[in-house]
Amino acid sequence: MTAGRTDQPSHIATSLLGLETTSSYLLLTYLRALHSSTYGFLFRKYDTTSCAILTTIAYCTMPTFQSLLGLLALLLSLASAYSTLSDDTLKGLPSPGDDFNVHHGALLSPILRTRVSGTPGSTAVLNHFVDFFRTHLPKWTLEFQNSSSTTPTSNGKEIPFVNLIATRDPPGTQVGEVGRLALVAHYDSKITPAGFIGATDSAAPCAMLMHTARSIDEALTKKWEAMAADGTEELEEQKGVQIIFLDGEEAFLSWTDTDSLYGAR
Repeated sequence: MTAGRTDQPSHIATSLLGLETTSSYLLLTYLRALHSSTYGFLFRKYDTTSCAILTTIAYCTMPTFQSLLGLLALLLSLASAYSTLSDDTLKGLPSPGDDFNVHHGALLSPILRTRVSGTPGSTAVLNHFVDFFRTHLPKWTLEFQNSSSTTPTSNGKEIPFVNLIATRDPPGTQVGEVGRLALVAHYDSKITPAGFIGATDSAAPCAMLMHTARSIDEALTKKWEAMAADGTEELEEQKGVQIIFLDGEEAFLSWTDTDSLYGAR
């Protein structure tokens, strides 16, 4: 997914009622969240290749020689496909408010801590997710997927891993009758270096998923109520949303097939 540079506030085309929450929305929300934090400097560039693709399509309608010249110029321009974005541009992106503030944001700040699997930090972050859904999104069902495994650093001790699965399905549907849009991020952090909090890997993505769930919840309710009122709920494929927070994605010593993806397999 790519986006071109703009110096005007972006209009993000999403269709919440159709459950077509686009990757553009998620990326731009991510950029806006990171801009409000000390980590924003890592994400100050957009890839403008999408503009290049559209230009290629246009050139395909021209005479062959002119097309070749245009495509050559296009390929040469890819070397400078990235351009720096100003603070004003990032400030113009849609904002989730203070939810992503690194110091007191209701969604992000509780995740910005060490949260190695099997530690109190991991449990605290898991409880943060659970409290959020039970308090703000009571219509979502929560499931816990538990597992355990030894790791290269656990000296034979079994480390617990807990995945949290939050689901919002159309009312009246049964298991196996509904398709789902699944959004996934892992919430554990690396064990080294000491004190590593993994702001972008993956505290911010987890906060984004929480924000997404809250943003679409009311739209889902209205959509399903309207379908029930006009009797069209049986005419469309039933679609729900599932948000999954995975534990045990990181390696404990060195990333291998056996030292990684513990609970996240």
